[in-house]
Amino acid sequence: MTDHDNLDRARKERSPSFPFIPLKKALDRAQVMAGAHRRSPARASVVGETWGYSPSSSGLTQTIAALKAYGLLDDVSKGEDRRLQLSELAFRIMNDARPGAREAAIRDAALRPKLLGEYAQTWLPDRPSDAHCISELTLDRGFTTEAAKSFLRTFDDNASFAGLTNGDKESELLPALTADTPATQLRAKPLDEPDPPSKHAEREHRGLSMNVIGSPYRVTFTGSAIEISAIINSSGEADALVSAINALKILLPQKIETDE
Repeated sequence: MTDHDNLDRARKERSPSFPFIPLKKALDRAQVMAGAHRRSPARASVVGETWGYSPSSSGLTQTIAALKAYGLLDDVSKGEDRRLQLSELAFRIMNDARPGAREAAIRDAALRPKLLGEYAQTWLPDRPSDAHCISELTLDRGFTTEAAKSFLRTFDDNASFAGLTNGDKESELLPALTADTPATQLRAKPLDEPDPPSKHAEREHRGLSMNVIGSPYRVTFTGSAIEISAIINSSGEADALVSAINALKILLPQKIETDE
């Protein structure tokens, strides 16, 4: 029985949803689609032919679902005349030649699927053992054993491909947490500062400076406040700025209520 058959069986047993192919393979599918259709909307059945699937193939359904989960594919219309179009993120990954832009977009895509992004925050940069992870997935999240193994393979492939296993976990992962906005190119840089005595203190006192490539603003966490310098020229830039602020908001202390 192949891995694909095992995953099909695992999904029928109602394991949580996750992309059935890793990001690198999903990007290969996106590249093939771009070569055939560029960014024009195409019927799902025609896209399936481009990928070598029949219109009723489960492989086509799962491939579409995987690319959508990674943010590489958008639905233009649904129903019998369902049409699909490659997303802005997909074309950014394939075409953005600015330093660091493609890498940031790949990290964005790798962390878009809900469970993959969630476990990247707790398991990286040094993932626990397979036995530990499979126990957590099966006992706490309702995975079957086969689905848990498939999830780990996808998780590991994506972490390696997107460079999520190197460097400081917080500074590497923070940029990709703003997955649904133009702030996919956020870059977080920890400022030089002595290590605080605890993880809680580290989150409270570490300074982070965040810039959005091509946007005329800067968002900085000073250790006790968020400082903003911005000139906003479009609604897209406003959305990206809001995302940058939200990404740093968790570092702010809780509001202290005072008697009036």
